[in-house]
Amino acid sequence: MGSYQLVTRQQIDYSDSVAFFNKTDTKGIITYANDSFIEISGFSREELLSRNHNIIGHSDMTMWAFEEFWETVRNGQAWRGLVKSRAGNGDYYWIIATVAPIIENNTLIGYSLQQV
Repeated sequence: MGSYQLVTRQQIDYSDSVAFFNKTDTKGIITYANDSFIEISGFSREELLSRNHNIIGHSDMTMWAFEEFWETVRNGQAWRGLVKSRAGNGDYYWIIATVAPIIENNTLIGYSLQQV
């Protein structure tokens, strides 16, 4: 799923109290990212905004791992699962993500991702 850039074997640990949040449009382009997401990702806000969410995709997470995810969110339902993500320096981190469609006026406008 990811951009398959540099990956390392170094895991990034973070406090259980940290909450990551971001939003994308319907094509997966990041339109918002909270400070915690910026920090864990290892990318700057400028590097993330207007880029496809797969910028943080880890090469261990192949497309088949996301088939259920896409089927669920495209049907208007929330999805929850364990995701391995790649930081800007190639290190990785795990999150339990909840991804939900964002619907306004009965129209899908994007997706929200939250890790709590």
